[in-house]
Amino acid sequence: MKYSGLEEKCYPYLQTPLYKGRLANGLTVYLHPKPDFKETYGMMTVGFGAANTVFKAKKQTEFVTYPTGIAHFLEHKLFEMENNRDVLQEFSKLGTDANAYTSFYQTTYLFSTAAEVLPSLALLQEFLREVSFTEESVEREKAIIAQEIEMYQDEPDSRLYNEILASLYPGSPFQDDIAGNIASIQDITVQSLKENFEAFYHPQNMTLFLVGNFELEDVWKGIQEQQTTDVSQSILVEHQPLANNPILPHRTSQMEVASPKLAIGVRGNGQLEVTSLYRFRLSLSLLFSMLFGWTSMRHRDLYEQGKIDSSFSFHLEVRPEYHFFVLTMDTKEPVALSSSLRKAIQQFASDPDVSEEHLEIVKKKTYGDFIASLNSLEYTASYFMQHLSDEENVFDLPEIIETISIEEVLAAGHQFLSNYDMTDFIIFPK
Repeated sequence: MKYSGLEEKCYPYLQTPLYKGRLANGLTVYLHPKPDFKETYGMMTVGFGAANTVFKAKKQTEFVTYPTGIAHFLEHKLFEMENNRDVLQEFSKLGTDANAYTSFYQTTYLFSTAAEVLPSLALLQEFLREVSFTEESVEREKAIIAQEIEMYQDEPDSRLYNEILASLYPGSPFQDDIAGNIASIQDITVQSLKENFEAFYHPQNMTLFLVGNFELEDVWKGIQEQQTTDVSQSILVEHQPLANNPILPHRTSQMEVASPKLAIGVRGNGQLEVTSLYRFRLSLSLLFSMLFGWTSMRHRDLYEQGKIDSSFSFHLEVRPEYHFFVLTMDTKEPVALSSSLRKAIQQFASDPDVSEEHLEIVKKKTYGDFIASLNSLEYTASYFMQHLSDEENVFDLPEIIETISIEEVLAAGHQFLSNYDMTDFIIFPK
């Protein structure tokens, strides 16, 4: 069935198509009906995050620098509406769960409901149209967010990850928690919050995704009725590139932990020139899974020797603006293990775990994990929205992964590590 203004894309392993529409005001909409589910999950993502602290809006002649943490602060304040309406309470009245989170380049607002899809969807769009906070409420929020920052600083795993990013990207917003730091949030004002809202919170910079049990025609009609903003009201923004200062060498700290914690960070330098960012990211993910995943001989040997445990994990970020890889773990031998794992990264091309046979195993595991994850509406929506800048999306994974060869994986590794820096951070017990 065709719906006016919606493009339909079918995938052989999905029972229902993915629909895409773009409204006159610039809002991009993705709709994925799944009638076999009882729940519906809605998500609105804004192209504005913790890394966007230096930018130049239209008509400005110079870049303006805002305090770190301002995107996260604004996320909090948008839950306040006119006439003292609390957005979370409004969702609760509908029997709907709602939340939000900020990443480095996105702010995302979401809801899940088993019944009130249209009212919840309307509320999601309504409270993101304007701001209505006061000087007094902003000052109150500073104390709340300061407590949140302190909580993350006291959490060892969170501290470990934040510190390795600070080592990889010193002098950039990455050196602070996404929420900022205690000093930076004190510099946030009503005026600065409004300036950031006006710069980024317009339909051309937003994407709406809905997945689950809903009537496609009713939802599409409701969205069109809600989105009447004139496209001329949008403001174009020029971003300042992320600072690529020299990395910080080996650093350590002490906390109340039972065992030392190790983080190894690899920063790719320079701009990526790839045909498909999604395919490149997937190739790198397969490479690091072969090197460090639980199917690798390295992981098995380290685990059996008691040098790592279930805390061992890795995280890969590949975007046009930056790309990095981070390993984190609890280990009683952080210095020796850091040396060993860093050597493995440098010599990946000759590693016995990097083979055609192992690649096929990792590809099958990745495919299986992906198919299983589709049973989670939250995961489907979240992962889809994380990669909006890519030409492909999460639903293209099965087709892409089937055609990735060992040669392509190795080429991706060489490209990533052709110009890179690497460092580590260790937390020792007090």
